[in-house]
Amino acid sequence: MYPSADHRDREIKEGATLSAAALRNLFDHTVARLDEKWRHLPESRWAAPVRTAQGRTVPAAETVWMRTREVWIHAVDLDNGAHFGDFPGVVLESLLADIIEAWRRKGLGADLVLEVTGAEPVAVGDGGGLPVRGPLPALVRWAAGRGAVDVSSDGEVPLAPRWL
Repeated sequence: MYPSADHRDREIKEGATLSAAALRNLFDHTVARLDEKWRHLPESRWAAPVRTAQGRTVPAAETVWMRTREVWIHAVDLDNGAHFGDFPGVVLESLLADIIEAWRRKGLGADLVLEVTGAEPVAVGDGGGLPVRGPLPALVRWAAGRGAVDVSSDGEVPLAPRWL
């Protein structure tokens, strides 16, 4: 994680000025460092508490998923041709479950029912509510706050609650 939110914002701003080749090199370097740390982490340390950027405490094992979702989502954020439809199904399903869990934990989106094409509807709150419908990649894109493309509702599609 970053020492502070300001440090994170500064790194993102500086990274945005790098060439594609420099970003790839930086990415390769961080992948190698993180892979080395994870490979040599003793079994007993995977349960060690880690504080997230949102201030939650999670087991170190959860950092693998956190890194996975960041890499996939930020690949789209780079706006260089990647799309949520490129994600493996298991990543999309896990990401949507993660987002819904975060909304529930924060008491957000209780009036929403997510209707993924071909799947059972999922009420975020205790009962029914406003449906948001679409194929899984589009619904995950919307839920992650990246726009309402190929999703529908009864009327105007609402903004997704903030999840991170």
